[in-house]
Amino acid sequence: MHWPGFWEKFLFLSYLGAGALTWLGYAILTFAGRRRMQLLDKPRPIPNPLPHVTILVPAKDEGGRIRACIQSALNQDYGNFDLIAINDRSVDETGQILDEMALSNPKLSVIHIPEGSLSPGWTGKNNALFTAARQARGDWLLLIDSDVVLEPPALSQTIALAVYKKFDLLSLLPRLETHTVWEGMLIPLCSAAAATMYLIALNNVNNVRIGFANGQFMLISRTAYDAIGGHETVKDRYCEDVEIARVMKERGMRPRISWGENIAAVRMYSSLSAIIRGWSRIYYSAKVGNPMTILTAIGFLLTSCFSAYAVLVYGIARFLHPIGNILDNVWLVAGLVHLSLMTLMLSYMYRWSKNAGWNALLFPVAAPVLLWVLLKSLIMCITKRVEWRGTRYSHTMAQKLLVK
Repeated sequence: MHWPGFWEKFLFLSYLGAGALTWLGYAILTFAGRRRMQLLDKPRPIPNPLPHVTILVPAKDEGGRIRACIQSALNQDYGNFDLIAINDRSVDETGQILDEMALSNPKLSVIHIPEGSLSPGWTGKNNALFTAARQARGDWLLLIDSDVVLEPPALSQTIALAVYKKFDLLSLLPRLETHTVWEGMLIPLCSAAAATMYLIALNNVNNVRIGFANGQFMLISRTAYDAIGGHETVKDRYCEDVEIARVMKERGMRPRISWGENIAAVRMYSSLSAIIRGWSRIYYSAKVGNPMTILTAIGFLLTSCFSAYAVLVYGIARFLHPIGNILDNVWLVAGLVHLSLMTLMLSYMYRWSKNAGWNALLFPVAAPVLLWVLLKSLIMCITKRVEWRGTRYSHTMAQKLLVK
């Protein structure tokens, strides 16, 4: 038995740092970040008098899901709110469903945005929300996506927390509903990757300029919304939620993001193609088309994830056919430790989104798809072309926002 040569020692130590040690550090930071985002764990007193809240729900071609979303919003146990639903150029029955629901619900009003009315440089969602916000009467605005379903206490709990803590914005990470193997395997993984890539827990630190919000659920004070210029400021952004939080952080405001899996749920995508399209758009737009974060994620996937399987195979080969140095068995042990830490951490991520932890065992299948999503978003950084909700966009997002 002899010591390995310089290059084998170098490769082994490099692998140890990129593999098991990286995942150990990642686990420590992730658990710390999760604690920072558990803002709804303690009940807060309901403000008296109740501030008026206007709920805004933009919808484009959501005929199959809009009724459940709107009904869950109308079922809130909060005593002072109204709801504006925006039919954004839909070609299905979305507008008809909204009009029917409004006839029997005085809290609900509907705005119809006709096809062909979208101004150049605006995204459809930003235009819809900006149009509705001008008609909103609330002291607070609750913006939710049309595929979100709320539990009855969602508004009461979040407005109580926001008012008590003097937050300017409170955004939630809902429970991720998944109904197929592809959804369960990929959507929580892509969500966890986004949380890591964009360091979302640091949004909750006052002296850090990183901002992040989730447009699926955003409760924002009307004063803060008007102060930053509303959606007109972020009119060309595909991830307007993230940009709103960033602008607020830059202006010294207090946006916050919290886990909200017990009071809100969303089924983001229902097919593999939709998952790939949707998440590649999110990764591209969350950093305004800057490819560096995406390239870093690709590097992490290759060096700290895929390497576990390569080293495990190599370790088995070295164990079966030793060459007579002390690393003959150590490579296999290192690969097993790396794979175990990675799989355990992934299982926690799946469970946090209320999905089965055993999805982590499917990572060898899910990881190549995630890599393709990242590569597709990298292509978008070059072409600047995005297709979303039936609308093709080719405008280049301004690198700096003009905040009024």
